Amino acid sequence: MLNDWRLYTDESGTEQKHVAWHEVLKEIAQLNGSTRTLVHAAYGDHVDLVVAGGNNGKVLVQWKEHEPVAQHYVLAADKHTGVMCTLVIEGSEVTFPISWCVPLEQAVPVCGDVLRTCEKGEPAQLEWLPVEM
Repeated sequence: MLNDWRLYTDESGTEQKHVAWHEVLKEIAQLNGSTRTLVHAAYGDHVDLVVAGGNNGKVLVQWKEHEPVAQHYVLAADKHTGVMCTLVIEGSEVTFPISWCVPLEQAVPVCGDVLRTCEKGEPAQLEWLPVEM
């Protein structure tokens, strides 16, 4: 189990070090789109997990790997429509494709797996889409 995450949340406004994976997951589960809208967890210089939003029960989940090469992914639902969704992140409304705004209850188990293993895996009912940087 990976218990040495660095954690930043907009609710606390500070970076914490040596955080256990389940504590990061607890912060993700508490995203509400108003007072808690951003969780950024990093494991060394290797990977980053960013979960944002929470309003209307939807979040944006991003996974970045830095080794062996930089790769960026976003967790997406199966539906690929042109419809957009607005999430509140640190007080600002930001628009994303609706397929990128996944239900928090679906994101929490995926994030738990990511935090425990440091691997994005292949979640059921959702998929990791590569994003060009």
